Amino acid sequence: MSCQYGHDDCTNCNQCHLCFEGSKYKPAKKKAAGLQKNFNKQTKRKGAISENIAQKTNQATIDNICSSRLTVNSGAGQEKGDAWITGIIEIAQEVKTQLATRAKGCKSFSIQKEWLEKLERESLEAHKEFWYLLFSFKEDDLNQYVVIDNKVMQDMIATMIHDRKVAKEANSKINLANQQRRVSDTKNTELNATIDHLEAKIEFLENLLKINNIEVK
Repeated sequence: MSCQYGHDDCTNCNQCHLCFEGSKYKPAKKKAAGLQKNFNKQTKRKGAISENIAQKTNQATIDNICSSRLTVNSGAGQEKGDAWITGIIEIAQEVKTQLATRAKGCKSFSIQKEWLEKLERESLEAHKEFWYLLFSFKEDDLNQYVVIDNKVMQDMIATMIHDRKVAKEANSKINLANQQRRVSDTKNTELNATIDHLEAKIEFLENLLKINNIEVK
């Protein structure tokens, strides 16, 4: 059954009838994915620092809902790594960096068309929704930039627009449900007050009868 609060990964799906505003939401445990076992070890391999920066950025921003796995130094080169982002969104990400011997002040970076064509090919084969090439001007640069095909960017924008519309509709439904709940709470409070008032009247009449020694049969 689809969750009215948008928590489709909840493990407490048998308690939906007790859930109020997502109070019973319990996310499924995520399988620890990401860096390969030997990734965090000290290495002198060229490009490793840039790949590590990119992977940590992925983990800090999306690994609460997706998993990202870096294939260290994938391909035959020394200056790249591929990252698969999987889960609620599927992205193929390729990391490129400028080698120290070619940096020349780190003010320029040459993008080769064959990189993009290869990445597009591989992402289609892997059934990824989106793909982009991430690069930095030097290996240890914390500032990294993205090169992306315009069609892919437009698809990403269209997806964001669609998802935000869905989110706004869901929030509207939640707000409506909250308003209805408040109305129900008000009615319940009114009914409880009426019950308390009637019970007080009954108690008063019973005490009055006792004072006047009148027995009710």
